[in-house]
Amino acid sequence: MSRIGILGGSFNPIHAGHMRMAVEMREQLSLARVLLMPAAQPPHKPGDGMLPFAHRLRLVELAVRGVPGVTASGMEGLRPGPSYTVDTLTALRGKKPGDEFTFILGSESFLALPGWRRGVEIPGLCHLAVALRKGVDEERIVDHAEANWPGCERLDHDFLRFPSGNTLRIVPLPVFEVCATDVRERWRQRRCLAMLVPPAAEEILERGGTAYEQAWGHRVAV
Repeated sequence: MSRIGILGGSFNPIHAGHMRMAVEMREQLSLARVLLMPAAQPPHKPGDGMLPFAHRLRLVELAVRGVPGVTASGMEGLRPGPSYTVDTLTALRGKKPGDEFTFILGSESFLALPGWRRGVEIPGLCHLAVALRKGVDEERIVDHAEANWPGCERLDHDFLRFPSGNTLRIVPLPVFEVCATDVRERWRQRRCLAMLVPPAAEEILERGGTAYEQAWGHRVAV
């Protein structure tokens, strides 16, 4: 059995915050590896301004090169329709029934989880690891879990068990004040992206191209 972490998102584009979350979660939770999984059709984000899936996946593939235990997954590109997490996890469990999966998400996403498509079912499919974000503390995460999943048992201040037997781990992470919206704006303004995105991805972004400008807007003239 392998213990696998799943970190999904639009990755439009991938940046240093995504990478550090994957690395920290793998180390702190003793995961064999973390899969970075771009959504083909992110259900909670509009298509306008979204780089095509193949380009976003390529940037993730470049970003993970040389990073131990972190790999890219193009699984979402093989399935039609919106990339719903519940469908992804169900497919993974069917494909690798012997593995143990941990779904990784930020605290804001966890607080919104009951509003996702069949979101209340997700703790029944896998473990959860919630990365604490600025402005959200452990007690708010615990209160939310207990309110939305009756029968949760608190095993420690940062550790809960759902009625399904799967667990929720609250993980504090280093603060990285970087977001994809800011990266895209810096890209349009031709500002330096060093340390904001992985070096290999930065090289591709700096080359630019039609697909990038169609999604993110035209860059300022040199």
